Amino acid sequence: MQPPRSRSNRGAVVSATVAHVLAWAAFLGIVLWPCAYRGETSAPVNPQEAATPAMETVQHCASFVEINGLAVLVPLSVPVLLTAAILLIVLTRSEWRFVSTLTLWLLAVSLLVFCVLGSASIGVLYLPAALASIVAAALCAKRRAN
Repeated sequence: MQPPRSRSNRGAVVSATVAHVLAWAAFLGIVLWPCAYRGETSAPVNPQEAATPAMETVQHCASFVEINGLAVLVPLSVPVLLTAAILLIVLTRSEWRFVSTLTLWLLAVSLLVFCVLGSASIGVLYLPAALASIVAAALCAKRRAN
């Protein structure tokens, strides 16, 4: 029989859950956003008629998956998997508290590294999930210290 959860554990559960929901929101937003890439193409309308032909501008719009292919779903799902593992560890309250706390920190820092490495494109969108994961790890470490 497990003892009732302490307040610090509830905070860790809430923070880990928020991190997982934010990771899913970023994932679905990136995958489903229909106009992640926008562009314009200009072409002459009738190049033979005038010395300076009129230009026609055509705008293009494509999703992240259309441009990069389905293989992009693998790296996009990494933060979702990391936050799922964090949430699972926080919910199970394993008896190996040192190992679970260390694992939580490794997963949270890995997510933060993912955000930094991908900051030029999609990493910034996963940053709130990384910060919530770090809060969950800190709350679990605090619980372990008490």
